[in-house]
Amino acid sequence: MNTIRSIALFLAVIFISLFVFPQNLYSQAARQQIIRDVSISVEPVDTPIWKVINVMEKGGIKPRKWLQIEVDFTTGASNKANESLDNVTAEFEMLLPTSDAPNASVVLISGKAAYWAIALDGQVHHLIAFVPPRILEKFSGSSRMSKSDAKKIETKVIFKYNDAEIATGYQVARQSTAAQVAERFAKAKTLPNLVRQKDAILGQDKTPWSVLNYDYFEQVNPDVK
Repeated sequence: MNTIRSIALFLAVIFISLFVFPQNLYSQAARQQIIRDVSISVEPVDTPIWKVINVMEKGGIKPRKWLQIEVDFTTGASNKANESLDNVTAEFEMLLPTSDAPNASVVLISGKAAYWAIALDGQVHHLIAFVPPRILEKFSGSSRMSKSDAKKIETKVIFKYNDAEIATGYQVARQSTAAQVAERFAKAKTLPNLVRQKDAILGQDKTPWSVLNYDYFEQVNPDVK
């Protein structure tokens, strides 16, 4: 009888642990809703010009064009005050139109950045990343790009927490759907001859925008690789 009671008690403890403990953390299902309503906007921007005292400016330099990737998303609302999602990674991908790659109309460029504690306050949050001028010049063959052209570039962001994908968003051109864009990114992953350029999309901290609009955008954590 004592043995049966011991086994029953042991099983009860296991059941309670399996049910209660995950409730104190984020369950996998809950994590899928921690970040939602992800949207992306891509536009060309000029290098910001800083005016610094006691530093001689080099003459004859014109601002060059970058592609700015701005991401908006909404976080879930926690019952606890000041609760946050720590060290979330945003992985960026872009199917950049090219005239440089043989037998292909696009190249797949990518990059990622990790972010400090993102508040779980149920509000809209913002982050930003950039494609540097040299990448544009190398693959597109031009340093100029119109806003309308930038809006047509298919772009993707994947949010990851502890290596799990918790949210995805796309820039979708008017003539496409999110499902079609997702399918093209999936197909691109299977093309062995497609040109791929890693580390071609930079977090804000690696650009001249590193300290601009500091309180508006989520803060990059440079220590997370």
